[in-house]
Amino acid sequence: MSGGGARTVWFYREYRRLTGGHLKHSHYFDHVQRTPGFAPRIAFGEAPRDEARVREQARLWPSGGRVAAERWTPQRQDLLFLAGVDWRYLERSGLQGLDNPRINFVQHVRHAHEGTELYGYLSERAVRICVSQEVADAIVATGRTRGPVLAIPNGVDVVPYRQAPDGTPAGFGARPRAVTIAGYKRPDLARVLSERLNAARIEHRLLVDFLDRDAYLALIAESRVVVCLPRAEEGFYLPALEAMASGAVVVTLDCIGNRSFCRHDDNCLIAAPEPGSLLGETRRALALSDAKRGRMHRQARATTAAHSLAAERARFQAVLAQIDQLWRTQ
Repeated sequence: MSGGGARTVWFYREYRRLTGGHLKHSHYFDHVQRTPGFAPRIAFGEAPRDEARVREQARLWPSGGRVAAERWTPQRQDLLFLAGVDWRYLERSGLQGLDNPRINFVQHVRHAHEGTELYGYLSERAVRICVSQEVADAIVATGRTRGPVLAIPNGVDVVPYRQAPDGTPAGFGARPRAVTIAGYKRPDLARVLSERLNAARIEHRLLVDFLDRDAYLALIAESRVVVCLPRAEEGFYLPALEAMASGAVVVTLDCIGNRSFCRHDDNCLIAAPEPGSLLGETRRALALSDAKRGRMHRQARATTAAHSLAAERARFQAVLAQIDQLWRTQ
């Protein structure tokens, strides 16, 4: 137990570079910090090798004072928060036999892929929190899960764009960049699309390498269209939601986990995963009438509002409030 009688929630993380998975893990760490009666503690794996990564880690998981720990030392009433392959740490630490409630944070549909390490962990008893209904449906369909499976749709931490009187992004027409291709997850497809845009004389920025997060968010905020290229399968796909919040018109692909919030011709445009379709939808995004684009912006803003961190936190706090009852559910 931590000071003041709060129940400790134990986290573990091995950090190399920023990913959407790390970002969401840090959000849940912060949710615990903001929940009366609970307090987070975190142990880290091997330290990042450069100072920039050390600073990133410190920003994501502020861990001064009693928050940082060399290793997990859970007491009887504490909770264990496990994401990805954190189960390895549990076993390595000799703690797998504890009966402490376990929260398993599931961020990808690949957990349902038979024969993989992540699939193997589905038979471990846990209260599972999935980042989308699509992920929850995928793991339940395996028939292997032990314990409740809950869906808490991802929240986004991007401040929504400043609105003009009609509700659209203020100064949208003056944004200096026509198109940005967020293609680091599909670099080959992104490069071919870039070639097609060059041939069509459409100004754009091709992004296939990681940028510092602040630089990336600044880039999409100055873009009128952002082409977001997920892998074929994702658990959610934050970049599309971040681009909506920035006020860009989003062109993206289906990736399973984005089906609940990416709606073609409503809040974004969805292309087939090939250059011709992507080029066509990008051209269409640039040519939208003011009225059509305005409706799309307003729908996109409503989508991001429904996926706020506050909403995500409230749902998670409701889980924490009944964690003991949920843990007893086999």
